[in-house]
Amino acid sequence: MKKAGLASHLRPLFIGAVVLPAALLAFLAVRAINREEAFIEVQYSRAFSAELVHTVDLLADELNRMSEELNRTVPESAADDPRASFERWKRDTALVRTPFLLSSRFEILWPRASSAASENDLAFLNGNREFVTNKAEIPSYSNIAVVYGAEIADLAQAPASGQAGPGPGSTESKAGEAEARPSAPAMPGTMSERKAEDKAPGAAAGASPDAQAKMEKQRSSATLETQQAEPRPEEARKALKDFEENEAIRRQVYQQARDRGQEQVQRNVLPSAQAASPKKAEPPESLFISEPKRFGEIIAGRESGLIPRFLGEDFSLFFWKRDGAGRIVGCVLDGEALRARLVGRLPADASSSRVLTLLDESGRPLATPAGAAPRDWRRPFAAREVSELLPRWEAAVYLADPDLIRSRAKATSVILWALVLSFLLSILAGGTLVLRTLRSEMETVRKRTTFVTNVSHELKTPLTSIRMFAEMLKEGRQPDPRRRGEYLDLMVSETDRLTKLINNVLDFSKLEKGQRRYTLKLLDLNGLAQELVQDQLLRLEAGGFKVEFKPAPGQLFIRADEEAVKQAALNLLSNAEKYSGTGREVEVETGGQGGQAFLRVKDRGAGVPPGQAKKLFQEFYRADDSLTARTKGTGLGLSIARRLIRDQGGDVTYAPRPGGGSVFEIRLPRSEKP
Repeated sequence: MKKAGLASHLRPLFIGAVVLPAALLAFLAVRAINREEAFIEVQYSRAFSAELVHTVDLLADELNRMSEELNRTVPESAADDPRASFERWKRDTALVRTPFLLSSRFEILWPRASSAASENDLAFLNGNREFVTNKAEIPSYSNIAVVYGAEIADLAQAPASGQAGPGPGSTESKAGEAEARPSAPAMPGTMSERKAEDKAPGAAAGASPDAQAKMEKQRSSATLETQQAEPRPEEARKALKDFEENEAIRRQVYQQARDRGQEQVQRNVLPSAQAASPKKAEPPESLFISEPKRFGEIIAGRESGLIPRFLGEDFSLFFWKRDGAGRIVGCVLDGEALRARLVGRLPADASSSRVLTLLDESGRPLATPAGAAPRDWRRPFAAREVSELLPRWEAAVYLADPDLIRSRAKATSVILWALVLSFLLSILAGGTLVLRTLRSEMETVRKRTTFVTNVSHELKTPLTSIRMFAEMLKEGRQPDPRRRGEYLDLMVSETDRLTKLINNVLDFSKLEKGQRRYTLKLLDLNGLAQELVQDQLLRLEAGGFKVEFKPAPGQLFIRADEEAVKQAALNLLSNAEKYSGTGREVEVETGGQGGQAFLRVKDRGAGVPPGQAKKLFQEFYRADDSLTARTKGTGLGLSIARRLIRDQGGDVTYAPRPGGGSVFEIRLPRSEKP
């Protein structure tokens, strides 16, 4: 009952100190492992996004270089001799495909529609006449973070509660737009301007040259004012960051752009790492917006630049520059040269983990690594738009191995599982070990307490008997000589009992402190066992025991401490005597087996209960250690016997005896006869 109570007392401690923390750790670890694939995907996405930003910067820098190169090489004498000047320009500059020359009133001076015109010249005239003569509109592309930099800055500074100002569709928003942000409606080419132009007959194509020049001057002035209101580069970068990171800002700014007749550019890709969900089949939103404008509106207030142009699905890039007389000299860039220059600025196109390339307006890669496996180029891992000068072009990154994240997550999960399980096992094993040690220590303390109580009782009982018989003899209350002799015998027996008890306690104390000293010498185990049996024979027979001694043939030598071996054997005999019950039979046997000599003490007692054999040799252990136990003892005899023999290189063991009873055996190394 005490052991059960002890276990139940420690069980809540074990659960609270070990099981619950281990379970919490396991729960958190499982959650982390289950999210490992998403975590790795985020890691790759961040790394590749940073690389894409760098790539886009390189491509933007290359576009600036090409613009500067064309600006530097444009022929100054184009108006005097267009054919010769443009042929030389084409020959010296690989980027030039189809040069053109316009008057200040947007009249085409070159190329001319004649039999000598080249295919490129005719294609230019057929496809772009209406545009370059300022009669037709084309989509003009802008970065939304630049156009709406002021609005984004205002929304970003709104209260953190999420109320980023009035919604784009609210009455308050629409009523205050013109007053709060006058620069935005004044953008060249807005819907209000175009409607006003449409209402004025002859304002564009049908107007006189002087009227057109005047209108162009007004537009140039308005555009210049707008450009002066555009944010500085650092402000534009901050606006772009706020725009990309804040979904609420993006929604409001996109709505404002739609309200003003500006449309988002349609992207060709669906990046897997940027999709809101695996089921989403729509491309992500674009950073660029388009608005229909005429050629004069696009170039107003500027001296040179690049203009992207779509004819159906065919993309081309225009370069233009004003000369000293207000004429416009320009060219259509050679598509192959443009692509080659851009591809040349790309970082290494492949690595062990990714493939990086540039996709054109149709979603086709401009560069692919040698031996690359076929893939859906419209489904990159991550992508970023290049520039408003290259609408629908994307810098894209693909995983070299489509299963890279899954396989890495699996490998990492295996490692994490192994670490977590080993950690959990260590916690449980350590906690169990600590608990068992604590339980063992508590059990030892309990046994020591019981031992002290039992020893006190064991000492008190014989002392009481000795004192009682001594007083009776001293006072002469027993005149019968035979009875006085019996009293004396009982007093001697109780004295022997006290001596053994005290010796056991002293021996145990010495063994615990390591103070027991042994004198090893050559002994005949047969002679030692025979002497021991003879010394105990009369007492055992007086107690009703049948004693039998079976020595080994001849002599059986061991090298050991004689007193220690005798004490161990005597403890085994005492144990057999105590627990024999009604089967009062003791047999002592010696013999040799291999390099071992043994001394066996056999009895016909009740034996050892199942499951108790491993505890027999523990200090203070007794199957029944209560004060009312039928068999008295301290629980030290067998423990001392094993310690004494093990200190000399042997051992004491127990085995059940066939037919009932116990067999205790002392084994010591056998020695040769000197």
